[in-house]
Amino acid sequence: MERELEILKSIDHPNIVRFYETYEDDRFFHIVTEYCRGGDLLDRAISQGMDEQQCSLVMEKLFSAVQYLHENGIVHRDIKLENCLFVDEGPKAEIKLIDFGLSCNITPGVKLTAPVGTPIYVAPEVLKQSYDHRCDYWSLGVIIYVLLGGEPPFDGESNDEIFEKILGGKLSFEGKKWGKISSHAKDLIRKLLEVDPEKRYTAAQALNHPWMKQVAHPKLSQQDALQVLTNLKGFTAKKRFSREILNTIVSLSTEEEIKKLREVFQHIDHEHHGIISVKDFHRVAKELGFTFTPKEIESMLSRLQLKPHDNINYTEFIIGAMDTSLYLTKEKLWTAFKHFSSENADYITAENLTQALIRSGKDVTVGEIEMMISEADPKHKGKITFEDFCLMISKDLGTRDSFGDITRFSSSVSSSRLQSQIKFSQCKFPNFVHSNFP
Repeated sequence: MERELEILKSIDHPNIVRFYETYEDDRFFHIVTEYCRGGDLLDRAISQGMDEQQCSLVMEKLFSAVQYLHENGIVHRDIKLENCLFVDEGPKAEIKLIDFGLSCNITPGVKLTAPVGTPIYVAPEVLKQSYDHRCDYWSLGVIIYVLLGGEPPFDGESNDEIFEKILGGKLSFEGKKWGKISSHAKDLIRKLLEVDPEKRYTAAQALNHPWMKQVAHPKLSQQDALQVLTNLKGFTAKKRFSREILNTIVSLSTEEEIKKLREVFQHIDHEHHGIISVKDFHRVAKELGFTFTPKEIESMLSRLQLKPHDNINYTEFIIGAMDTSLYLTKEKLWTAFKHFSSENADYITAENLTQALIRSGKDVTVGEIEMMISEADPKHKGKITFEDFCLMISKDLGTRDSFGDITRFSSSVSSSRLQSQIKFSQCKFPNFVHSNFP
């Protein structure tokens, strides 16, 4: 349980479910993640069908997610159609990899031995109880086979029969459906369902396979890209508390609100590492004809990062790319404020802030909490009001006048919409998607 939480807290990718908080009561741990209402990949394939173009688009995102996990020393170990959820019911909905209950950290050269996973997706070396991260590539190959062929590549009346066929590794592309499937698709499946993990295709190799090259990406609007890069260039938030507030606001934003930002991120991250480097920014600026100097780009990245490193992650990018006039609304700020305050309180204390950050999986010291409180409480009252809260973040972002009469707003939050948001933010156990445990 602790291992799953540690992994969820450490990952940040547009195609991996986002972790928000964890709660504990007398009987359960409750893991709160983003809500994906569009159903799983299996349901969508059954109800709507999936051609090669649609399949390759989905697989590009899943390969990207798995490549990111492996580069960060994590193996999933239970990749299957049911663990791939769509964020909504739309035909172009984003897909998310979920359920890290069987995931674990990996060390190069050290083999795993636990025989875990779901029978039809499990790799042969897992059955032999000596394997590494490459077992995930096999599972991805099974997903492609099922999506295009309509049935598992290795099936049987019992698990023993299934496992025997997996160990044999004899693939069949017979049947009416496979007659319509391209040779490139079959070739990639063969390379992923290779019994010898040393010869098996990796996520990086799969992403560069001819079958994956057919993925039709929407053309990036130069105007959208310029707006995002301009927002990144103008990002000024330096305060730790401001960053935590913005992180909360990102979690409150709908998929539609961040869709363009995500598409720009994915365009810049063209090698699907789930991060953006200085080199990536140089390349995309040149491609789009923007005149950003190397010094400007490096300065921009340093402002976006909470801790110095050589790249920025997905959430850092979204925070910096947000248009404050659209996302820092009074309603979102009020809901974020209630996230950090205790129930029915009109202020935030050091204890409230500590508990909110612990629930969100953040490691904070007493000194860091004191610093964040002082950032919004210059008069040292020990309590942060909503007015203090808004003035601090607006000043830090250089948008001091954009919220109007904050005092008047904070005393008139009785509209039905705001009341429902407040009630939701105070709910002890929000009704989110959770991991598959009792």
